[in-house]
Amino acid sequence: MVKTELAILVAVPLSLSAFTFGVDDPHGLDTVYYDTVTEDGFFTGGMLQLPMEPMDGLIRSGVGEVTTLLNNGPNANRIDIVFVGDGYLESELSSYASHSNVAMAAFLNIEPFTEYQGLFNVHRVDVISNESGVDHDPYGTYRDTAMDMAFWCSNIERLLCVSTSKAWGYANNVPSADVALAVANSSKYGGAGYTSANVATFSGANSAATDIAIHELGHSLGNLADEYFYTNDTYTGSEPSARNASTYDATTMASNGAKWAPWLGENQSQWDGLVNTYEGCMYAAYGIYRPTNNSMMRALGRPFNLPSAESFIIEFYKIVDIIDDATPCCVVDEEAVVFIDTLDIAHPYTITWTLDDVVLGEYESDESVDLSMLTLDEGYHTLEVDVVDPTPWVRDEDARDAYMSQHMQWLIQVIAPACPADINGDGTVDVADILAVIDAWGPCPNCDADINGDDVVDVSDLLGIVDAWGDCS
Repeated sequence: MVKTELAILVAVPLSLSAFTFGVDDPHGLDTVYYDTVTEDGFFTGGMLQLPMEPMDGLIRSGVGEVTTLLNNGPNANRIDIVFVGDGYLESELSSYASHSNVAMAAFLNIEPFTEYQGLFNVHRVDVISNESGVDHDPYGTYRDTAMDMAFWCSNIERLLCVSTSKAWGYANNVPSADVALAVANSSKYGGAGYTSANVATFSGANSAATDIAIHELGHSLGNLADEYFYTNDTYTGSEPSARNASTYDATTMASNGAKWAPWLGENQSQWDGLVNTYEGCMYAAYGIYRPTNNSMMRALGRPFNLPSAESFIIEFYKIVDIIDDATPCCVVDEEAVVFIDTLDIAHPYTITWTLDDVVLGEYESDESVDLSMLTLDEGYHTLEVDVVDPTPWVRDEDARDAYMSQHMQWLIQVIAPACPADINGDGTVDVADILAVIDAWGPCPNCDADINGDDVVDVSDLLGIVDAWGDCS
C-alpha cells in the first residue's frame, strides 16, 4: 500500500468547563485514553469520548528548528514520529531536546520497536512558547503556550490534553508525519492517547515519562486497550476491537479461533509470560479478559505481550510498504537487471521470484534478477516477486497476507535479432563471424554462434553465415 497522510482530528477543549459540543456534532468523537499510576506501579485511569473536528491542515510557524533524530530513509515510506514540545521557552529547548532523546531511546529499546527500528524516522520540532509550563500545573494556573496543553481536562487531574489541531500543525513541519508525541514542559505525572488523531501526550520531566510515552503509543499507534481494571466492576459492552481485550474465556476463544487463540499456551519471558485469558481488563474486573497477567498496557516497566506486539506489527505495515524501491513497472528488456529494495528490519524477508509461474529457486532471498543470465525464448515473459515478513510474532495469517506481503511483476520482451548471422553485431556478416562460429564449434547451448538455435555450433550454422554474407544492418 502507499503511505498516505493520516486523518488528523481536533479533540480537546482545554478549560475545565469545556466540552460544550453537542452530541450531534457532525465530526463525531475521538476515543482518548488517560492514565495514572498506583503506588505499586500499576496503571489506573480510563477512556472517554471527546469531540473532534478536522484539522485545518496548516503548517504552523513559531518553530525554532526541525531536527531529525533517527533517519532510516524517505519519509514517504517510513513511520515518522514527531516530537512537538509545549510550554518550553527558547532558553529551555535544551531540556526539551533531552526529554525527547530519553523518550526515543526508551521506545526503541522495547520490542517490537527494536526489531522494526528500520521502519521509523524520528524528528523533533522545536516549538517555542510564550510562557514556561502548561495549564493547571499547579491547578488553577494558566499559561500562554503554543499547543494549549493542560492537566485536569474533563475534570480528570492526570488527563494531559492538547489541541491536536495545533500539535499536528507543528508536527507537519516534517513532511509525511504519522504520529505526534506532544511533550509537556512539566514534571507532573500525566498523559493521553488519542486513537483517531494519532497523538500521544506525556510530561517530559516526569521520572516515569518514558513509560508513559510507550504506553500511550500502545493506544495511538498500536490500537491497544488498557489491561488494568478496578475492583468489582463488570464489563457489559460488546466484544472490543482491540486485539488485547476480549469477552471470550480461553475455552470459547480456542473453539472459535478469535482474538489471541493462536497464542494460547505460549510462554515467552520477553513477552511477559504465559498467554491465556486473565479476567480483568479495560477497567472492569469481571466479564472481560487480557492476554497475560501483566504487560506494558497494565503496569510500568513491563514489556508488551505477544498479542499486543502482533497488533503493533500489523499497524506498522498499514503505514509502510515492504518494498522501498524497485525497477519501474512494467515492460523491461531481456538484458535488464530487475531489482527490489526492501525495508531494513532485524530479520530477513522471504523473497520468491517466479518466471512464467516457475519458481526461480536460485534467486531465493535475492533482491535482484539478472535477466541476461536466463534463457528466454522470443516473445513475452512474466517475472514476478513476492515478499513476505515471516516474523513468528504474527500468527494472524489473514493480516499477514493483507498487510505484511507485497507482490510486483514485470513483462519481459524478448526480440529476436534482425540478423542472427551477424554474431559480432557490427552490421556485416563476414570473416569475423565465420571465425566466431569456428571458435564456438561443438555443443553450445544459449550461444550467439548457434544461429539456428539447436544448441550445437556446426556446419548448419556455418552455412547460415554464408547465406547471409554481406551487409546485414
